[in-house]
Amino acid sequence: MSKTNIAENRSYGAAILERLGDVTVPAAVKPHAAAFKQAHAGYEAAAARADAARERRDAALDAVGDADDAFDESVSTLADKTVGAGLGKRQNPFAGYSKHSPSQLTSLPYADEPRAGRELVAALLKRKPPSDVARAAAKLLKDAAALEAALAKLTKPQAAFAKALAERDALLPEWSKALRKLRKHAAAAWDEDEGTYKAVFAPLGAVQAPKKRRSRAKPAEAPAAAPA
Repeated sequence: MSKTNIAENRSYGAAILERLGDVTVPAAVKPHAAAFKQAHAGYEAAAARADAARERRDAALDAVGDADDAFDESVSTLADKTVGAGLGKRQNPFAGYSKHSPSQLTSLPYADEPRAGRELVAALLKRKPPSDVARAAAKLLKDAAALEAALAKLTKPQAAFAKALAERDALLPEWSKALRKLRKHAAAAWDEDEGTYKAVFAPLGAVQAPKKRRSRAKPAEAPAAAPA
């Protein structure tokens, strides 16, 4: 079992514990089964916390994406209004106001877009544009502020997720060591019952019940000799 596939480790560990509950565990194996159960419980709890932290981080990241979509739409609207007011050309409506074209502006990293948007609006307002351009510029400023606010709200969930991941991964060596010891002692205890050992530690999706040993067939009796 891979030590880096978190989902498989969690499922595999749970499967082993469930299978152990279906068989008679030798006395020599019980302490190691208990140790693995404890290690798996800690690892599972940490993994669940990491999952929850990831969901919170993803929700904050989605909010950033939504804010960026609104910002990009406002950039497009301002570009159209600027061309309509005769303040810019269709090829690059922001020429003379920004070093970025509309497509370049919306392709900047999230953190750089608000500042570039404000610089564009400041330069454009110096031309005292008509009211529809001014409204589009005000909307862009509002969306720039919303994008910055969403980015600020992402910082804490991102840090919490990184912390949860580190705590989860720190328990992986202990989990792996407990599993190796369990397998080692189980192999020794079930050395004459290989079917049970394989069933308990079979990979996910490949579980087979221990096969019952067939009794050897008795040799056929020789037919009685015919009387002379």
